[in-house]
Amino acid sequence: MFQRLFISVLLVYSLSGNAQSWVSFSGYLNDMQTLYHMEETGWLWENQVHNRLNLDLYPAGWLKISLQARTRFIQGNTYSNFPGYADMLGRDAGWVDMTLSTEGTYNNITGYVFTLMLDRAYAEFSFGDFVGTVGRQRINWGQTFVWNPNDIFNAYSYFDVDYPERPGSDAVRLQYYTGIASNIEVAAKPDSAGKVTAAGYFRFNTFGYDFQLIGGVLAGEDLVLGTGWSGNIVNTSFRGEASYFRNLEHFADTAGNLLFSVGADHTFGNSLWLQTEMLYSAFAKEMQIYNFMQLFGTDMNIRRIGFTEWSIFASLSYPINLLLNASLAGMYFPDLKGYFLGPSVDLSLGNNLKASMIFHGFSAALEDLQGNTERQNTFIGYLRIKWSF
Repeated sequence: MFQRLFISVLLVYSLSGNAQSWVSFSGYLNDMQTLYHMEETGWLWENQVHNRLNLDLYPAGWLKISLQARTRFIQGNTYSNFPGYADMLGRDAGWVDMTLSTEGTYNNITGYVFTLMLDRAYAEFSFGDFVGTVGRQRINWGQTFVWNPNDIFNAYSYFDVDYPERPGSDAVRLQYYTGIASNIEVAAKPDSAGKVTAAGYFRFNTFGYDFQLIGGVLAGEDLVLGTGWSGNIVNTSFRGEASYFRNLEHFADTAGNLLFSVGADHTFGNSLWLQTEMLYSAFAKEMQIYNFMQLFGTDMNIRRIGFTEWSIFASLSYPINLLLNASLAGMYFPDLKGYFLGPSVDLSLGNNLKASMIFHGFSAALEDLQGNTERQNTFIGYLRIKWSF
């Protein structure tokens, strides 16, 4: 339904001689084969066909309307081996449910899930230094790359390899630019449960660094105070974020929770890119991870971005030539004596066509539902062909 709407609107506006000046249409289509190996299930597989359509309209100089749809068809034996898998894929955490989903089985082993989500649907109004945005949108207040304690509106999982746009929020956002590198924002969003997250944001530049201050309420439950920065130490980028959460109902008799990330990245003369980051999460003490598939859920929120108290990340990326780029990422989780290893290779096959091979390996000592602790190992391999237009 959403795709038909996109294409119909595009055809109508294309009849106008000046359509290109106020209509923008883009997207991509990819096919990704995934193999899983877990000790409790053995080998599992799935294939995903993923299509994205982006339509931006500019009917006036002060107005932008954006509609962006994400369609996925996933089939394989993961359907029957991961309880609640279809529900997770079809869940829409927004205030308005903009997701259509259907599922079915081929036999008692394999099945399929089809989802169509409108994950951007907003109108943006610009008048001089003022910008107002209403509708489903991405509100990104993060400064670091892997974990974003300041990203209270739409947190995401680093391990989701096939969603570069990240989730959106059904929100109202008002921005006022007080200078080239400074602005004031207020934003508010209700979620599917009717709980409201609202906050103010102030960004400014001093001593060569961009700083930000955040204050608000998370899901109607917690007071949030946060700060972040980004800048350089000589020729190395240095950035970080911190957010403090305290329950409003039990403000006097409970302690707060701190999320803190800090990272640096450096590009060497030979184009080798080195990135490091560290996260502290007080919320992790209240979490229990029984298996690594919990890290891929669509109900990701700011409290769940770190599942151990301390997490350490490092990665290397190097363009071998103009067509081939290789990278290697890793994480260490001291609390679980665990690690993550993620090498990947991207190969350009031509104009707007790219192939990627990605590997994720997880190992940690996890506690099961019966309270027994044992080492779990999970391996996931991805092969993706992506065409952008």
